[in-house]
Amino acid sequence: MVPPAVADFDSSDEKLRAFQDTIFRQDQPVLESQTPKLLPLDPRAELHTAADRASAAYRRFLGRRASRSA
Repeated sequence: MVPPAVADFDSSDEKLRAFQDTIFRQDQPVLESQTPKLLPLDPRAELHTAADRASAAYRRFLGRRASRSA
């Protein structure tokens, strides 16, 4: 059994990075197949719950960043 990366203080950074890269490569086809490809930045476009707090903050960040580059 592989210990969770957040609790693995014995492995080298290189080993942990390789583990994360493996996970990201496994997730990539699923993430790239999702639609819509663009996140709705308007908070009223979806119903949010407390569990969505991090993703909602990320979307606010993206919205502010997009408005500055426009």
